[in-house]
Amino acid sequence: MEAGHRPKADPPVPDPVVDLPPPASQLQVPDGEASPDSSSSRAVRGGAFALTGHLIVQVMRMGGQIIVTRLVPQEAFGLMAIVYTFRGAIDLFSDIGIGPSIIQNPRGDDPRFLDTAWTLQFMRGCGLFLFTAACALPMASFYGHPELALLIPAASASAIVAGMRSTRTYSAERHLNLGRLTLSEVLAQVAAFSTMVLWALWSPTVWALVAGGLAGATVDVILGHVLLSGYNGRFGWEKAALRSLAHFGKWIFLSTVLTFAVNEADRLVFGKMISLAELGVYNVALGIASIPLSAMHSLAGKVIFPLFSRVNESSQQLARVFAQARRLHLVISGWALSGFIGGGPAAVALIYDDRYLDGGWMLQCLAIGAWFATPEATNSSASLACGQPRWVALANFSKLVGMLVLLPLGYAYGGFPGALLAYATSELFRYAASTVGVYRRGLRTMRQDAGFTLVVIASSLSSLFVLGRLQERGTHVVLQALAVFVVTTVVWMPWLLPYLRDLLRRLEARFGR
Repeated sequence: MEAGHRPKADPPVPDPVVDLPPPASQLQVPDGEASPDSSSSRAVRGGAFALTGHLIVQVMRMGGQIIVTRLVPQEAFGLMAIVYTFRGAIDLFSDIGIGPSIIQNPRGDDPRFLDTAWTLQFMRGCGLFLFTAACALPMASFYGHPELALLIPAASASAIVAGMRSTRTYSAERHLNLGRLTLSEVLAQVAAFSTMVLWALWSPTVWALVAGGLAGATVDVILGHVLLSGYNGRFGWEKAALRSLAHFGKWIFLSTVLTFAVNEADRLVFGKMISLAELGVYNVALGIASIPLSAMHSLAGKVIFPLFSRVNESSQQLARVFAQARRLHLVISGWALSGFIGGGPAAVALIYDDRYLDGGWMLQCLAIGAWFATPEATNSSASLACGQPRWVALANFSKLVGMLVLLPLGYAYGGFPGALLAYATSELFRYAASTVGVYRRGLRTMRQDAGFTLVVIASSLSSLFVLGRLQERGTHVVLQALAVFVVTTVVWMPWLLPYLRDLLRRLEARFGR
């Protein structure tokens, strides 16, 4: 399907939250695939790989952070919170829509198309490194931290590394072959974890964090070239491919610029409001809040978006598949984020020492915003699959507008806590725009989202009430965290149970033979 084509959408699919969802095994796509390995079975298997791999990566990442927080000063995390803003920009801008273009475009397996895409990616990565390195000294002067003059260029070297990423990575996502891709990501995180911890033990400075990130990025790119199968892009150029990439990528590029503005600006703005130590605490809370959100974004990008693209290209059944796929997405993320909203202080106290306790209320605010970002991820995946990336850009622009309106008000009336809550609330603007985008394609989401939001509220308030009572009694933090987990799970059990039963049936069928 060419970008910009508007296929006829299905009629609206009623999807009230009170109806129990179909299990993951019932995700279906229309017949017509030549291979016996259907898109639905690949999606289920790919989703299992993606979520399992992401969980392993996040556990190692969190473990490394816990160890390093006991070795390096708090100020190091504050500095890296600023540096990560530039690394985030590099990760966003070095792609410029190359991955989604390959996954979504009918020529996604054409060597000449892949060569053109890889060449653009490499050129962009080199240019971004040079630009970011040139900005390092002015940024160091602006924040009053001379260390940034060297830290930013060193961390920004990941731009060149990302520019050499193999097209085999995108082909694996396009065809939902995620086994080896997940393995390469896990091995890359092992490299990052080992480098960061060993460096911190040898020299407990901020450079341990920089070295770990660069090591992980380098290993990930190398494994993409040697571990994955398929065509490996190289230098090449084709005008037709360039036009196709530019047509789809112009909106992706605008979206990445806006994504950087809305997702990374918090640390830039808050870096002027609070001390480096407080910014380090905020960065820790942000890391915890990102665990379920990044897992759901990974699932949306690696499984749901390719699945939607295949379905939309071959049939007129996107509405049904969309309604089924996003429900599991909402259930899992809603369950996890409810625990953070209601039990943020317990989560932080369980993992970190007393210096990071203020991260508890920060985590609660961030988890509220993360909930509204969850359904937006599936909405954006559907818009991309339908060749409508402009709606992703418009959604990010809407959040930017929300930040410009709410952040000054929040800071004026509530200081840093008010600004943080305003930042989380601005996610509603992005969600609203993405909802309009899928609604125009005949995909109805508001009833489903409103229903699960009520479940999130009920679960969060229940957990918050229980946590408050246990804190008053001086209960140990381990029991507090366990109580939050139990309460949250009990509230969500009517929606979790069908998927758990389906998982048990699959395991029994696989190992009970």
